[in-house]
Amino acid sequence: MTRRSFGLISVILVLVIGFGALIAVPAVRADTSAPVTATDKAVTDAKLAALKSLGQQVREAAKAVQEQIKAAKAAGKNLTTFRADIAKAFKGGRHLRIDVKRMRKPQLTEAERIQLKAVETSIRDLKKQIKAKIDAKAPQTEIDGLKGQLKDVIAAREALVKAFRERARAQFLARLDNLIADANKELTFLNDLLVRLRLL
Repeated sequence: MTRRSFGLISVILVLVIGFGALIAVPAVRADTSAPVTATDKAVTDAKLAALKSLGQQVREAAKAVQEQIKAAKAAGKNLTTFRADIAKAFKGGRHLRIDVKRMRKPQLTEAERIQLKAVETSIRDLKKQIKAKIDAKAPQTEIDGLKGQLKDVIAAREALVKAFRERARAQFLARLDNLIADANKELTFLNDLLVRLRLL
């Protein structure tokens, strides 16, 4: 049984360190920035606390399994029937490490990038038009009309940014829930393996 067989242990540590920063990362870069609410932070903190607790339990279970295997080998017992379970433990940890890497890189979808680019283009064009009108000393009503359009487009951009953030956060929390579920399965698996090893 190698240390790599229990990759979930290191995964938990990465999560606890990395997820706190991830939740504050915006889904898009824009002039408008929406802070994480206290409720959002509380929900995230609760999930991270649950994952941290699971990590501690998995670490303890993995250590117990390793010690039990060493004892079995020292006693000359045949562990051939456990090879598949050892391989399964390794694959579980590797899967979680890959999932963590994906979760730490929230990105816009292609449709979201197109929407945001179109809105940003409209904002730039309107700003240029306003400047041109001002330089040409156009009637104030024309300038005010363009400013009204700019205000509406900026509001539309803010709505898009909010929607993108909410989508990214929902996806993040869903993946975190999946990771917690996987950690629970890993813990159950290790505990079961430990019981069977002790019966050798």
